[in-house]
Amino acid sequence: MFVVMWPGVPCSPAGSKWHGVNYGNRFIPEDWMKHPYNFFGGVRKNARRVALWDVHGPGAKQRMLQWLDATICESHFKEMQRCGVEVLRVPCGYWNWVTYEGNCGPEVPSNYSSLGERLKNLHRIASPRDYRIYFDKIFDFAGKYGIKVLLDLHALPGSQNGEIHSGVCIEEEEEHIGFVQSEANLQTSVRAVRAMAEFASQKPNLFGIQVISEPHLHTDEGHEFLRRYYQQAILAARESLDPSVPVVLFEWTYEMHRWEEGAFPESTYGRVVWDTHLYHFPEPGQKWTSKENGLEKAKEAYAWDLQQLRHFSRAQGEIVFVGEFSLAGPSLNRAETREFAQWLVDQFDFACAGSLLWSFDNSIIAWSMQRQVQEWGVDWRSILRGDHDRTVEHPPIKIEAAPFGTWLTATEKGAVQADAPEPSWWEEWVPYSYSVDGKSKVALRSAAHGTWLSVTQDGEVIQSDHRSAWEEFSVLFRDKQDGRQCISLQSFHGSWLAVRRFRPTDRLLLSAAHSIHDAEVTTAWLLA
Repeated sequence: MFVVMWPGVPCSPAGSKWHGVNYGNRFIPEDWMKHPYNFFGGVRKNARRVALWDVHGPGAKQRMLQWLDATICESHFKEMQRCGVEVLRVPCGYWNWVTYEGNCGPEVPSNYSSLGERLKNLHRIASPRDYRIYFDKIFDFAGKYGIKVLLDLHALPGSQNGEIHSGVCIEEEEEHIGFVQSEANLQTSVRAVRAMAEFASQKPNLFGIQVISEPHLHTDEGHEFLRRYYQQAILAARESLDPSVPVVLFEWTYEMHRWEEGAFPESTYGRVVWDTHLYHFPEPGQKWTSKENGLEKAKEAYAWDLQQLRHFSRAQGEIVFVGEFSLAGPSLNRAETREFAQWLVDQFDFACAGSLLWSFDNSIIAWSMQRQVQEWGVDWRSILRGDHDRTVEHPPIKIEAAPFGTWLTATEKGAVQADAPEPSWWEEWVPYSYSVDGKSKVALRSAAHGTWLSVTQDGEVIQSDHRSAWEEFSVLFRDKQDGRQCISLQSFHGSWLAVRRFRPTDRLLLSAAHSIHDAEVTTAWLLA
């Protein structure tokens, strides 16, 4: 009898992921987004790029509040609901939540005192009380349309990165620098997190509180500063938030190796979730166009990050998500653009707990969910919701070729082999069970690469980037061996996944056999 149940292993719907979008360019306007109009029209910049700290003087408050009136609209949330948005990330600055007394402001080194004066412009534009009505609106509109809100502390005092999306533009020798790394700025950041949590704790549709975004703190000292800040910020948020409400941290894929497994245990800190951001663009002189195999080039650019993301997600208990991504980078035709969007969301779902697009609206289509639907025909609802509810994702398994004692492995070069002497990360496969025309099926996905186990018509066993009928198997559960579950896998073509060795000194050959009773092959596989 063919069934698809993995004995002794819990399972959950593959749709238990977080999908949504960012509501960027509201509380921290960005010079390049220019939607619905240019917020910085008539503002004199004091660095290479204009940023919010350049807004000051008698008209600053009116400019800011008129902007929020124009950019926070109930119609947006109705559109988000149609697009399948479940979580809305709302970037904001510390000045939206706390302020400074008198002439005080963020701490900066003494040789940057002129920048310290300009940093004060941020909290002088308006008071936290002035902004509160707009956060209330966002929660109310989101709640009406079934959307949860993630409040994101996108800008910290002194800036964690020197970038315009932290409200400033601080550059030195073509490098962005920030001044958050001081005890005074840390404590003001914690104070802002505490205020955010206190406000949001009464909101029934709160998803969580994010304590930082995109820090440029890449030294050992910077890492230790982040650790101290994370510890204090989480505990400050917990003064108002239930332990089940996520407090969100941030790390870049290339810095994930710095964190130990289970870095912030739930027993101490409650539910802690990690955010990372993934963007890739062609190198100078390169093009990712449909005519030049641009889709595959774009996919290849994400490969290393996805691998790091899968590792980190496993190490932190599957509580990592991609808080920002976009369709920018490749210049593809409409069909391939839609395929790229589907591929990104699928890859993020497999590597971690979901993803949020940047952003809801923008003057540039590749960065705007709204315009991608209207002008490119991207069906975000189908991509974000899809058929996930009909697919069950199971925890990873390892598959041993009985009686050889070797393991099914997905190599980095795209091959599938069955000669690994010991199981490791490369030998892990994630089963997905579902039904096709009333018949139970399973697909196996490499935990290391995100590719699918596939059998061609000619019996070749390969990795595939996509799941189709060729990546579906029927499962025959056989008698247990030494207490372990034994199975055989039948492909879409009717052949069986098999291993053969003609002579004891020969290498094991993985292929598909036409009969389960073929004496020259082994079609029995043990699960671990």
